[in-house]
Amino acid sequence: MGLYVNNLKLMEKFYTSVFDLIVTDRGQVPRLGNKNIVFLSGNSESHHQVVLLDGKDPLSGPSVVFQISFIVDELDALRRVEKKLQEFNVPYITPITHGNAWSIYSQDPEGNGLEIYMDTPWHVSQPHGKPFDLSMSDEDIYAFTKNLIQENSSFQSIQDWRGSMES
Repeated sequence: MGLYVNNLKLMEKFYTSVFDLIVTDRGQVPRLGNKNIVFLSGNSESHHQVVLLDGKDPLSGPSVVFQISFIVDELDALRRVEKKLQEFNVPYITPITHGNAWSIYSQDPEGNGLEIYMDTPWHVSQPHGKPFDLSMSDEDIYAFTKNLIQENSSFQSIQDWRGSMES
């Protein structure tokens, strides 16, 4: 899950202290006005389980959901979800490759952020993203993504990254 937060430093400390989550990445999100973002996980199998994003209105109440995330296990499942979103006339459907995951970003009917994603066989530090076309073949999507990230200094196999998380 991702949460908009009022005090990023305090929330990071809380989740890392209380739940023993570790920071897996941090950075700024250009498409959201360079807001600061922190990725947290307690599981070496997952790049992130909690995402904290600054920018919450301090007067808005106890929580504001940034996104609700759903994992799928194949690109065809992403294609099926994209089709269902289109059939539901959802106006905002954006496939993004993050290098470590292929995602569709959208919204539910009340405007809550959604991410439907599938992990890739690679890791690259986040945030990282570029739109891609789900109508491409699986092989072309894999090649497109690998070409985008393989020169990045943080690029490694997901197995190597998971091993470093367990150290």
